[in-house]
Amino acid sequence: MPLTLDQATALEHVGDTVYIGFNDDLERISFPKLKSIGGALIIEHNGALKEILLPALERITKYLHIHDNAGLVVVELPKLRELGGEVSLVGNPNLNIVKLSVASAPAKATKLEVKDCGQPVYVSLHIKTAT
Repeated sequence: MPLTLDQATALEHVGDTVYIGFNDDLERISFPKLKSIGGALIIEHNGALKEILLPALERITKYLHIHDNAGLVVVELPKLRELGGEVSLVGNPNLNIVKLSVASAPAKATKLEVKDCGQPVYVSLHIKTAT
């Protein structure tokens, strides 16, 4: 049975992909305790979404895609340490602030795609690739 976003705020680990999409009433995504995602993190087509705040997230096994969220302004993943794939921010016309810090990632994770986002977009991204 799917969790509601209110129930999900207590999650610390998710074993597969997290998909949040097609919800025009959603204004904020905040998982204060979430530390790891065993797949991708995909957030798309949430028209009213303004903030994505994942202050404890340390690991995403696959990739991070944030696409087509018309109202999105801020994305913060300040403790992200492991990322298994690329970062793609596309079609978020009001996005101004992105804070990511990745301590370990394979070379393919160094791909950063930012298209059709707010101008200017401040992206604070630090990636140390694994050798």
